[in-house]
Formats: sequence, C-alpha cells, structure tokens
Amino acid sequence: MHWISREVKELAAKYRTTNPFELADCLDYLLIEFPFKKIRGMLLVTDDITCIGYNNTLPRHLQYLVVYHEIAHRILHPEINYFMLLENTHFNLGKFEYQADKFVAELVLSERVPRSGETIYEFAARYEVPVKLVEIFVNNNKILKSTF
Repeated sequence: MHWISREVKELAAKYRTTNPFELADCLDYLLIEFPFKKIRGMLLVTDDITCIGYNNTLPRHLQYLVVYHEIAHRILHPEINYFMLLENTHFNLGKFEYQADKFVAELVLSERVPRSGETIYEFAARYEVPVKLVEIFVNNNKILKSTF
C-alpha cells in the first residue's frame, strides 16, 4: 500500500469521518472562510496553530476539496509551509501538489465504484470532483485502470 493511501486510511479510521470540516475540527485546525479573489485556499502554520483559509464563494463541494487539500499538505508535509517554498525554490512544488491531490483523491473516492459503462467524466460529475482527481485515483489503482 502506498504511504499516502495508508495515511488516508489511518486518518479516516482514527476520527471516524471523512468530512473535511469535521476532520479539521478533530485535528484542532482553525478554519477561516474568506471571499478570496484569486486563490481557493491556503495553509498557515505558526507555532502550534494550524489555520486553513478557504474561499467561501466557491460551491460547497469545491470548498470541501480545498479544505481536504490543505489538510493533506499539513499531514503529508508538516515541515513545509508555502512561504518557505517561495523562499527556497529548490523544492518541487509539483510533487507536493500531486501528493496532496492524491491524498484528496484517496479520501474522496476510495469507497466509490464506477457504474457499468460509466466514463471517467461521468464518474467525476456524479461525485462532483475534477476529472484530474479521478485520473490520479485511477492511475494509482490497478483494479480501476481496466474499468475506464
């Protein structure tokens, strides 16, 4: 089992929820909704406080994905914050973003099964997730690769 999949399973089992707002509460993360103009969300960690800001003008299902994504960064990359990444450009931003997206895909889609004949686009639409997340999930799941 991939380490990200293991993290997702342990998190869901420990807190008995996959709702991102409930998870944030269980993890003692401060959630702040704000009508950001250009960003969907952000993660700020200072001392022992973890703060997730999310764009409250997005549809609710996208707010969920944003909060999941920021939780993923905090769990998978606890030693790294965005401002450090900006100052130390030798970090592979794409790698960290992909890992956070993989975490979200596992958390949101691991219990979901495509219907017979359903396309990847129909599957994504049914669960209100971007096709990119379904593609990440399928590419990391040998059984599903033959389904779509």
